[in-house]
Amino acid sequence: MSLLQKLSSLFRPQRTSAVEQVEKRPFSGRHRDIAFVGGMVEVRSVDFFGLYAISPSGRWALGWRDADTSAERGGHRSKGDGFYFLYDIESDQIATTGKLERPNQGAVADNGTFILQDWHFGDGLQGTFIAFAADGSILHKRQFQANLYNGALSTDGNWAVCQTANNPDHSDSNRLTAFDLRQSSEVFSISPQTGWADGYDFSTDGSRFIVVHNDLGKFAYDGSGNFLDGEAYENACLSSKRFDVSLFAAEALLKKYPADADQARRALSTILHAKQAGADNEPGWKAMALKLQGLALETIGQLDGALAVYDEALSLNPKIGVKRRADSLRKRLG
Repeated sequence: MSLLQKLSSLFRPQRTSAVEQVEKRPFSGRHRDIAFVGGMVEVRSVDFFGLYAISPSGRWALGWRDADTSAERGGHRSKGDGFYFLYDIESDQIATTGKLERPNQGAVADNGTFILQDWHFGDGLQGTFIAFAADGSILHKRQFQANLYNGALSTDGNWAVCQTANNPDHSDSNRLTAFDLRQSSEVFSISPQTGWADGYDFSTDGSRFIVVHNDLGKFAYDGSGNFLDGEAYENACLSSKRFDVSLFAAEALLKKYPADADQARRALSTILHAKQAGADNEPGWKAMALKLQGLALETIGQLDGALAVYDEALSLNPKIGVKRRADSLRKRLG
């Protein structure tokens, strides 16, 4: 087994038909300069070995390496630029190459437009989203004072999004930002109600930017960043099989409707399901579930039951935040 095959066995990304197609022909036929094995690509002419993405059509390959080749050091560092290239598989030649401090999370469209994230040197919370044309010219660049979490590019190369991680000291924290690459402009930048997505889809006209949550479904924002599927997202979270998701959804519901008995019953059903789904097996989550159960019962008017679960929650976590409510109920109940 070659070094390329041994290293690539450590990476098993999801396959696409385009990737499977090009991986059937490493260093064969007229494709003598580029080879794909697993999650890695090798290009002999530039002595490259690293991660890659394939365009949906299978024509373009984007490769990047977050490492300083001369110093043989990758990942977090203070110097030593990384390298990227765009390869035209159809003509079997490199279309463009370049360097960034720390290139990561690339994607390439059917027209050769590609995106990369520069995670930058040093310890600061920062990252830059960059979109390039097939000739290597920059279509759009946006720097954030927060680490970049993920991003995506439309199949036609017209639209892109990126999402940042948390930075409690800056407004760039947890931002979903959309771009019109035809106009080299930013469409919107919002703090999304849906949190961090697992993936993204796009409408061809840019009227919908769709976030994909593997366990919940797909939910759309319009071209101004307005959330269009609030009710569907709320329902999906409340019915989620993951108790960490459903408990936070129940908490949000109780905060949104603090005096609505019908909504409290709805939240209570979610909380009881979450406890059965595994929350009761973990003390921290069980305390949270009991707290929320007490809030729901109190809103419904079942004060004895609310006091009982408040006391149980406090026995697990005295700082869970319901001591005053429990004391108040105890006085009311005599």
